Amino acid sequence: MKRLLLILLLVTLAGCSSPPPLPPLRIAVFSTWATGAVMFLAQEQGLFAKHGVQVTLLPAADYRETLKLYKENKVDMSFMLLTDAIMFDSEGLSTRFVYVTDHSEGADAIVGQPALNSLDELRGKKVSFEGFNTFSHLLVLKLLEQAGLKEGDFQSANLEAIEVTNALKDGKIDAGHVYSPYISEAVTKGYKILARSDKVLNLMAEGFVVTADIAKTRHQEVQKIINALSEAIAGLRHSPDQGVNIMAKQGNVSVTELADTARNLRMLTLAENREVFKQNGSLFEGGQKIIDFFYQKGVLIKIPDLNGVIDDQFVAATAKHP
Repeated sequence: MKRLLLILLLVTLAGCSSPPPLPPLRIAVFSTWATGAVMFLAQEQGLFAKHGVQVTLLPAADYRETLKLYKENKVDMSFMLLTDAIMFDSEGLSTRFVYVTDHSEGADAIVGQPALNSLDELRGKKVSFEGFNTFSHLLVLKLLEQAGLKEGDFQSANLEAIEVTNALKDGKIDAGHVYSPYISEAVTKGYKILARSDKVLNLMAEGFVVTADIAKTRHQEVQKIINALSEAIAGLRHSPDQGVNIMAKQGNVSVTELADTARNLRMLTLAENREVFKQNGSLFEGGQKIIDFFYQKGVLIKIPDLNGVIDDQFVAATAKHP
């Protein structure tokens, strides 16, 4: 009888024991991009602790590394362009775009040789972008379309932004897509800005994504992260210099480099997020243009459902901040 009672007691205790705690959510942070690095600010200011959520931040030296971490399932959440969120979802990695941190209002640009004065002078010239059938490719095409140029009217070159200035110097290209801080580098060396990304704002949404599985199974934690994120962005808008200094220190990058990206980014408030996430908002408008581009290029494995990729539930539920 005693043995039976002991067994029953152990079974009861086992049934009542709490499940092991879930590990902190892993977030890829683009260290040299101000609105990616805002997660460092949230951590340093204790906002994750304030909202009752544990996270592990994984710094990434460049944007491509954040994509690699996300693709390889080494993080649950990452800073990303809407363009790449759509591509990941099309490729079978169900992705939810949950918060817009900024629009690049000039943090991306086409820079060209000193003798050039406008985009229409690029007819027959060689123009570079980072990868064919990518966001960079789309950005260059849309900017050149505004100058009356289409594919076939210019020569294309696949070149990373960090290599553009040297390629211009060596005469390998006539113009190329760069982003901060490489814009300042190009201008300092005498090259001209021919166009900026503020001309195609609805394609320039950047923010945070989460896997669909995590959005569903750890909904409350994701919501707390978004709460902390929106509060950090509000604080950064209020005290940009202080915020940039903190983010640079935590990300182990120079203040100058981080401030250079921040100057040409318009960080979105929570109220602005609620506007762009509306069905007729700029997020859906830009998303459809992105899908149309990739579809025409034949690179979409399947047509993603924008209503799935663009997920407004966390923005809608986020508490208001100053």
